[in-house]
Amino acid sequence: MKTMTNLRNFGALIGLTILLSACGGDDGKPGEPGQPGGQPAVNINELIVTVDKVSMDQGVATVDYRVTNQDDEPVVGIPSTTYIAAQLLPQGYTGPGNSSQWQFFTSENCSSSCAGEYTDHKNGNYSYTFSAAFDGMNGISYQAGSTQRLVLKLGGDSLPDGTVLPLVNQNFDWQASDNGESSEPAYTRNLISITTCNSCHNDLAFHRGNYNQVETCVTCHNSDRVSNPEHIFPQMIHGIHLTGFPGSVANCQTCHAADDTLSENQNWTRVPTMEACGSCHTSIDFPAGQGHPAQANNANCVACHNPDWTVSVHSDDDDQMALSQFAAKITAASLSGDTVSFTIMLQDPTTGTPYADSVEKLNFVSDLRVYANWGTSFDYSVESGPNIRLKNVTPISGSAGSYNYQITGLTVPTGSEMDAGVLAIQGRVCAANGVLGDCSDTNNSTVNIKSSHQFFTAQALTDSGRRVVVTNATCGSCHGDQQLNIHGSRNDLEGQCQICHNPNRVADETTANPANTTVDYKHLIHSIHSGNSADYPDINYPGNIGNCAQCHSENNGISTVALPLISTMKPMAVGDISTNPATINSFTSPTSAICSGCHTSDGAKNHMTQQGGVFMGTEADATSGTESCATCHGQGSSYDVLKVHPIQ
Repeated sequence: MKTMTNLRNFGALIGLTILLSACGGDDGKPGEPGQPGGQPAVNINELIVTVDKVSMDQGVATVDYRVTNQDDEPVVGIPSTTYIAAQLLPQGYTGPGNSSQWQFFTSENCSSSCAGEYTDHKNGNYSYTFSAAFDGMNGISYQAGSTQRLVLKLGGDSLPDGTVLPLVNQNFDWQASDNGESSEPAYTRNLISITTCNSCHNDLAFHRGNYNQVETCVTCHNSDRVSNPEHIFPQMIHGIHLTGFPGSVANCQTCHAADDTLSENQNWTRVPTMEACGSCHTSIDFPAGQGHPAQANNANCVACHNPDWTVSVHSDDDDQMALSQFAAKITAASLSGDTVSFTIMLQDPTTGTPYADSVEKLNFVSDLRVYANWGTSFDYSVESGPNIRLKNVTPISGSAGSYNYQITGLTVPTGSEMDAGVLAIQGRVCAANGVLGDCSDTNNSTVNIKSSHQFFTAQALTDSGRRVVVTNATCGSCHGDQQLNIHGSRNDLEGQCQICHNPNRVADETTANPANTTVDYKHLIHSIHSGNSADYPDINYPGNIGNCAQCHSENNGISTVALPLISTMKPMAVGDISTNPATINSFTSPTSAICSGCHTSDGAKNHMTQQGGVFMGTEADATSGTESCATCHGQGSSYDVLKVHPIQ
């Protein structure tokens, strides 16, 4: 065991040399320039690690690197660092058709002592010499022509003066012979960016939060480090995402997103293997020939599964092409009594050409419906508004792509006539290979259109309507762009779901926390994503549940999670849901109802009650405005919800 190098001995030697030089003689030639210095960093919000080089001496590697803060100031006194070394065998090296393969050499940690030799040069520069030659470590032969990887993990602790160091994983790929300095590698293997992972997961990190980069994970999760084949990185990640994945598992590009900065961009299409593919297609036994022609190795995979074919069966490109040929849009609407009259335009967006026939005559339309509700300022008048199925009716009038219809039975409460309503479109078309076709043809399958909604007043369409709290884009960061289809073909999570999932729904009074039983949209989504919904017990939210910005949008630069709530927010209705319709027996005040969906403890409930919250009280009490939550938790206050939640 070698201890950290103490530079004080070198200081004494230098002092002696200076004294001797005063005795006369030649001053000698100028020395090599010193390393960059500067005042040590004081404010450290970010650690930036720059690897200078790796030097090999008889197969023993020494890495030289520099650590600075966000202002390029040297960080001195790093108390601990972990050094991981791995080697990448090239594609095909282990057998025809096989992918490139990481091999783990070693992981050496330096804190109070080191396996190798660690030097802090006291100017932001550091060096580490491994304890031995890589060749033979972990039973692996060092290949001078192969790509090598070093991962440096530092931070997550503090400097001697107490300055907290943020965690960083920095990888460096290189190649070198047994003696000499490193050079650029001829190849590497970077298939996925952690940025893509964090679009759902938020600061993904493992092993007590120490490792947070894909480039780190693969150096250990390989066949030479882990004993269980299911823990090899590709198989492990595929297997984990088979359960509870929030989008289509078949769409590989959710994770394997196209990214030109990746050295192996779209590798998944070019290098199919039994190991990678079989970790998703779990019913296939390749060697036994079950579910696939018998295959002993990967040599012939690409003969059938070429990149174009692989992309075509693992994406929705054909569906998107079909959808691009049909669009249905509300172009006019007005209200008279309880009847809303509206015009819908049908056209081919690729050409701008309107369809000559109305919906019931278009053989490629499987279904097209329009839903209505009234009262955008108070979250709608009824729990489920009237609708019309255009495939089953003849339009009142119209031609050349624009057709007129009516929906009757809209509930317009007295005094709300100057408010606004909403119309929502949903439906399906039939297609094959990206081309719309007759729904009676069994070769065609149905494709859900992208649902949409449009607000209207008594006189005309309007852009002003119900507040926007979440958007299809924020939901799509995990679920895909309107890819989550509920009740068949409803996928406008921004404005369609709320037409039925509104405060007219009733929570179950017999449960410990009624807020997690109502299907009112705001409560429903909170309970599902927090894992508190009895109807979705297996949901495992992939991100930080406290990061409200993962779902919530912004309004004029302020997150819609901010308090206070809008003044027209209704209380949560609670009652007997076994009756039809449900019997309302009590109410919970708006803010308490929302916050108690995630903050479920008795202490949290008591706190809300002490601050004026009402749980299962009268409607008069629940709407009396006694909640004082915004005093402490409102915008700019000491415990602003935007501050106390880990919002990113």
